[in-house]
Amino acid sequence: MNFAPGLDETAFRESMRACLAGYRPAPWAPGAAVDDRDPALSDRLAALGLGEAGQAGHGFVAAAGLELGHALAPLAVIDELVAGEHALAASSLARYTRGRSTALDLREDGAFVVPLDGLAPEPALDGQGLVRLPEEGDEVPFPELELWAAFHVAYLGGLAGAALSLAVDHARSRVQFGRPLLALAPVQQTLADAATLARGLELLAWEEREDPWPALAHAGEAACRVCEIAHQVHGAIGFSLEASVHSFFRRAHATRLFAAAVSRAARLVGVAT
Repeated sequence: MNFAPGLDETAFRESMRACLAGYRPAPWAPGAAVDDRDPALSDRLAALGLGEAGQAGHGFVAAAGLELGHALAPLAVIDELVAGEHALAASSLARYTRGRSTALDLREDGAFVVPLDGLAPEPALDGQGLVRLPEEGDEVPFPELELWAAFHVAYLGGLAGAALSLAVDHARSRVQFGRPLLALAPVQQTLADAATLARGLELLAWEEREDPWPALAHAGEAACRVCEIAHQVHGAIGFSLEASVHSFFRRAHATRLFAAAVSRAARLVGVAT
């Protein structure tokens, strides 16, 4: 790791944690079109200095992203760093469109601002208010996305860490065959695999690099695997809406897919390797 968090980054991470402490993700139901963007949370994070994290240094980006992922915060607060008042879209699929009038669509042939008038969110795997855009719009310069990608690497690391904590807590409290699940060797081995991936993702988030895209591709796959293990440890209860592990599972997979679409567009227009 070529970056060690110092006192400033540690203090900023603690401030992020305090800012997110009261946040509760919007409820989701299968087949629902949900947008969990939270303007009040966005305002609190802006007041804390989230928008200046990139200028402050990579350590602040990692600290913020890890806490955002751990809290399952809306990814809109990261999209806003790139798209501003637009919703961010990739390959004509926009997310977090509630309250927005336009979307910034990152396509394989450039970036386009597309009106959202008359377009309704559609049911999706995760509560990100997804809207399918028409093939139209005014072309604009393709944005710089390295900061966006670095934030997402850290966000996925935070997701994985939170999902692992849920799995460990469940295994400690759930009794099977007269013993806690955590005492069973197969469960220990499975959780050890997840812990290795989650710890690797946290270290990856702190690693400063000029090209974050390979790290983002790995982070998406690794976070999904940790969340799948957390689901496996929870068993059938993990599929109930009352258990929160499903939220991390859905967010990891939805984030991986959207990030892959952004990465592909950036690569094809020549702003990512």
